[in-house]
Amino acid sequence: MILDSFLQDVRVGLRVLFKDKTFCFLAVLVLALGIGGATTQFTVVNAVVLRGFSFPHPEQLVTIGLIDPKASDQNNNFGNGLIPTAQDYEDLKAAQKSCSLMAGYLSGSTINVTYKDKPQRYNGGYVTEDFFKITGVSPIIGRDFTAADNKPGAERVIILGHEIWKRDFNGDPNVVGRNVRVNGKAATIIGVMPPNFKFPGFEELWTPLYNQFPPIPRGQLVIGPNNAAPAVMGRLKPGVTLDQANAEFIGLARRLARDNPKTNQNFTSATVQPLAKSIIGVQFQQTVWAMLAAVILVLLIACVNVMNMQFGRAALRAKELAIRGALGATRWRLVRQMLTESLVVAVLGAVVGVLLAYWSVDLLTRAMDALPSGFNLPYWIRFTIDARVLAFTVGITLVATIVSGLVPAIVSVHGNAAEMMKEGGRGNSSRLVNIITRLLVIAQIALTAALLIATTLEIRSIRNQLKLDYGYDENAIYSARMALMEGAYTEDGRRDFFKRAVRELRANPQFDSAALTDRFRMTFAGGGQYEVDGQNYLTDRDRPRGNFESVSDLYFSTLGL
Repeated sequence: MILDSFLQDVRVGLRVLFKDKTFCFLAVLVLALGIGGATTQFTVVNAVVLRGFSFPHPEQLVTIGLIDPKASDQNNNFGNGLIPTAQDYEDLKAAQKSCSLMAGYLSGSTINVTYKDKPQRYNGGYVTEDFFKITGVSPIIGRDFTAADNKPGAERVIILGHEIWKRDFNGDPNVVGRNVRVNGKAATIIGVMPPNFKFPGFEELWTPLYNQFPPIPRGQLVIGPNNAAPAVMGRLKPGVTLDQANAEFIGLARRLARDNPKTNQNFTSATVQPLAKSIIGVQFQQTVWAMLAAVILVLLIACVNVMNMQFGRAALRAKELAIRGALGATRWRLVRQMLTESLVVAVLGAVVGVLLAYWSVDLLTRAMDALPSGFNLPYWIRFTIDARVLAFTVGITLVATIVSGLVPAIVSVHGNAAEMMKEGGRGNSSRLVNIITRLLVIAQIALTAALLIATTLEIRSIRNQLKLDYGYDENAIYSARMALMEGAYTEDGRRDFFKRAVRELRANPQFDSAALTDRFRMTFAGGGQYEVDGQNYLTDRDRPRGNFESVSDLYFSTLGL
């Protein structure tokens, strides 16, 4: 009975709307743009924040770090950026009971691989033996890393990503056991990962962490690449909550601080947080939520526009509604009919909006894939319109129906029949409509102004960042990045190579000057602790910290500084 009545309202609503094609077209178009924009942005939120990893039980994946509660910077992946040292990681791993597995890794690195005398540089990861086991993903060819592989001085091994295996090794099924050189040292290929696996971000191959970066004893201050400390992730045991794990690791941090006062005195707390949240970062997640709020504001403006159009139609339909009321139709029946018409408009707008969203998401995906390496999103973030996104679209469609149609429907049947039939519906109801439409225009202007101000400030901020003044003429400076294989050059040989290279560049008449640096244009920030001659430091925390850059002579004059 209820369904039959609803279907009858839909049929009547379609007939009424098709009689007023201009209104129908404009209302559907306006709502389609609003719903399409909101659906597109929610697709981004879903991919970045809500969906997470496609691994088994992704809710169990966490990052773990030690915290100095008195440090000022508490806003990054590991609380204050003081990532545990390799020795901290080993001690935590041995003592903890919350995680079934723990692993350390360095991501965002490059690994040089030479095969058949052809060197290539890849995005790679340095990982401990349980790295892949935590994800639940195993090599499709060959084997995983073992604890023996991760020992300092062990025979070097490497696992290839599927794309590298296909492209650079011709998809050879017998690739396992092949000899290559990794960072200038002999290594053996032991496995190939499944297609599209590039965890945790852009990695194309992986090699054991301690084989490249042996753990440094506690208290030994090392400045340079050899002081690399791993990021730490774990898989919580079934039934263990984040709060329980956090409480345990805080206790372990305090124990480490008590047992190792010279190195860990200040690290008296810890943080355990979801892995996806840690990799993406809080600020980026806040940005995508803010963008969703902005497009929902646009949708509200669209609904206000449609509401205004509904009020315009209500004045034209005053006599029709009065006659139907005089014939016995209740106010609720009339409101329901008009709400059904609004629902039909919103559904049509949603259908067109979803089509626009599919097109927008496709454009967004292609744009992200076209970005240079290092600027892409992690491989596991894929923009797809799934069931959650469609459910969101259904929800905002119902909201659009109510926002754009409920008030006009109630106001339209507010007056009595005699009044509404006077001269086309002029009277108190018409005056009420005029008041409401004026208020809606004011609200629309306010919403639009707020959106424009926020957008203008954001664009201004981006433009200021793009116009960042580095203090030198960027068009006059050329740069080249190079690294020499460890096994192919001794330390003295590498030093002599770079001295000869910069000497020959300076002798080249095409260049006014040349210099060397291990960082450039503040793109690759390096930092750590340092010591001042003549100063005594009781604890690690007493040593100053800072960002540093190693440069050659004539560096500043080459930049014109």
